[in-house]
Amino acid sequence: MERRLTEYTERNQDFDDSKGLISLQPIARPKKGRFPERYKLHQYWSRKPWYVVRRYIELFTKEGDTILDPFVGSGVTACEALITKRKVIAVDINPVSTFITKVTCASPIDLDEFMKAYKRIESKIHDNMISLYETSCEKCGSGAIIINSVWRDNAPAICFYHCNSCGYKGLKPYDRKDRKKVADVENIPPLWFPKNVVLPDDSDVRILQELFTKRNLIALSMVHDAISKEEDSMTKHLLRIMLSSTIVRCSKLIFVNRYRLSRGVNPAGIWGEKRFWVPDEFVENNVFHYFKARLSKVIKAKVETNSLIGDYFNEKTCIILTKSSTNLSEIPQESIDYCFTDPPYGGSVQYRGLSTIWNAWLQLASLGDDEITINKHKTFRDYQLELQKVFCEVYRVLKTSHYLSVCFHSSNISVWNSMLRACQEAGFELVNVVPQEPIKRSLSQIESKGTVATDLIVTFRKPSNGKLMLVDREMPDLNELVNLAAREYLKRRVIATTSEIYDAVVLKWIGLAYGSPNIPKKLGFSTQDLIRILRKQGFRSSEREQLDYKGCKRKVTIWRLPL
Repeated sequence: MERRLTEYTERNQDFDDSKGLISLQPIARPKKGRFPERYKLHQYWSRKPWYVVRRYIELFTKEGDTILDPFVGSGVTACEALITKRKVIAVDINPVSTFITKVTCASPIDLDEFMKAYKRIESKIHDNMISLYETSCEKCGSGAIIINSVWRDNAPAICFYHCNSCGYKGLKPYDRKDRKKVADVENIPPLWFPKNVVLPDDSDVRILQELFTKRNLIALSMVHDAISKEEDSMTKHLLRIMLSSTIVRCSKLIFVNRYRLSRGVNPAGIWGEKRFWVPDEFVENNVFHYFKARLSKVIKAKVETNSLIGDYFNEKTCIILTKSSTNLSEIPQESIDYCFTDPPYGGSVQYRGLSTIWNAWLQLASLGDDEITINKHKTFRDYQLELQKVFCEVYRVLKTSHYLSVCFHSSNISVWNSMLRACQEAGFELVNVVPQEPIKRSLSQIESKGTVATDLIVTFRKPSNGKLMLVDREMPDLNELVNLAAREYLKRRVIATTSEIYDAVVLKWIGLAYGSPNIPKKLGFSTQDLIRILRKQGFRSSEREQLDYKGCKRKVTIWRLPL
């Protein structure tokens, strides 16, 4: 058993294709920031490191080749393909995903026309917007503007404001006039907004409009109304993405950042949960202020894509499809040169349900219930079979001897098992697995109990003979697998977090399981199981504290070899 695991680790470092020996290793993060401006247009989950996507594209393709991403998400694969002068077919079942992708990739953009359109919108809404958030300055008594309001017990309690007269920025409690203004707003009917849109079952409120204060619902409806009167064009789409990226920031989903509040500055947190969680204390952000703040983001993003993509973006170089990738009949057989994708990680993110807030405001129709996920309606088996349909389609359209790279992570090896079975049943052979540090840790990747540390990029190849050769091998006992993987890792690193050891176990598991007819249909093994096995086998543990994205302390478990 140990010999076979070692052999896999060694052969995992390189592979030989028709052009010679290619080395796949983790790719270092560029020194300048995490995200370029083009990927700051709109929030989305699990955005992959752009520099990793680009490197893989450059490694496996040449200019003019066609790349497929059947789960395009926020469009990183599509955008990097165009930047490197490759053609791309980008597919996603989530309408807001393909909308973000289209706006991100669109080039060249006439920014003068965009600025004219923005100024028209601002002139229509400015006065009414300002009146919604007026207050008085505690320092000079002049008129000031509320930027953020902390709500407690369903009423505004504290605001952070700017005074244009004396320049003061700070906190103050809501006074009688401030509270009366909020009460008066209740009598103002909003313009159009998405009415009676039902949210997912795990949401803290039942319908979409309950995610907003009345004041912000009115303000958002004003922005939406002004944009709707613009002529349909890419300029209008840019204004719509400004609105869409403002919506969540101006909902009740924004928690109070205690550290910032204690310092007397803007106390707004973010929407970081994977459900519609309304905290007991939330921050109501000024819609006009946050909408206007998106302007510079859009300009910087499109200056960047204008320069990098130029006029390469058109209907022939970038095809964007809003549909399920279980059927890619539009794409001819053996027409794709390379596929890089980032499929759903089991049920870790319910993309379509969480996107309700954006799709509803953008009036984008959501298609059926075909999302590939695990939830109370869909099992592991459903997830694996639907993934298998996608990868069978990828296999069909991919050229022989060409490659598929799958970026993946999960804290449950059963989810990994489903993805591997899907690729194996489709007919792909395993080539390489590379642990890659994510550009930004998701909530499930904060190094605390029961989480995973890295993404794994698994590369497959469509066999030259058109058939995957299976090798009958005995599957390892999980206790033995954990013991071997943990010992090997700790001999190199001395100490490791639970998440790092979990990744090491997954790497070993992939090498042994893939290509075997005995790969189980389901494997029950989570990070909590890993902790139990490590303790049972005498591995030593200790704990340290680490701050999470809310500024709260979390326990991180550190492991060492047994004495």
